[in-house]
Amino acid sequence: MNQDETITVGWCDNNLVSGEFTEGLLSVSLSKNIKFPVSSSVRVQGNQIAVQRQRLLNHWYDELKTDWLFWVDSDIVLTPGIWEKICESADRKTHPIVSGVYFIAKEKNGSLPIVYPCIFNDVDDETIQYIHPLPADRLLKIDCAGLGLVLMHRDVITKLKKKYGKDCFLFEEKNIVTEKFLGEDIAFFRRCKEVDIPVYAHTGAIGKHIKSVPWDIDYYHLYWTAMGVSPLIN
Repeated sequence: MNQDETITVGWCDNNLVSGEFTEGLLSVSLSKNIKFPVSSSVRVQGNQIAVQRQRLLNHWYDELKTDWLFWVDSDIVLTPGIWEKICESADRKTHPIVSGVYFIAKEKNGSLPIVYPCIFNDVDDETIQYIHPLPADRLLKIDCAGLGLVLMHRDVITKLKKKYGKDCFLFEEKNIVTEKFLGEDIAFFRRCKEVDIPVYAHTGAIGKHIKSVPWDIDYYHLYWTAMGVSPLIN
């Protein structure tokens, strides 16, 4: 075919996570107005998420040499709007880590998941709290987030390796006290905090989290409004 000919990508799926995930990535890569083009991509497979994250990080940092790494989990739906808000907020010196927002369920009330934003502030060494209600469409300084929708600069890893060693495992899950558990995402951001790396979240960059029922801004708003709580701060 000639270089001036065009191609459409088509795919069939059974409407599971992979379909919406792929659709989201393609919507970003095919957007005619995109200001921040993707240079490369990495896929890491496995069933130990902390190990997967470390393998992805190592390959990016050691082999690909790009300035920024955009983390996106395969159950998060990305859009061009999310992509641009996060990228526009990022800055190597002042905003080296910028997270979007997606929702997770803390517990269940009967059969209905209670969802909260996956961005947090520290209460103490053992406890974090959700940033909820969620301030609307703002760039917030936070302590930690889930790594399912995060942009970070290479300098972040350079600083962490300088403190913890060039072969450090940055996503170590561990028990901090009896019956207290520190997941790999929080462990990573705690290390960032120890070396004074600031973390931000853009609350206008909200991704759909694909579960049996999609956890998105509509679900979040519907649930908390039904509970008599205003879920957004204007």
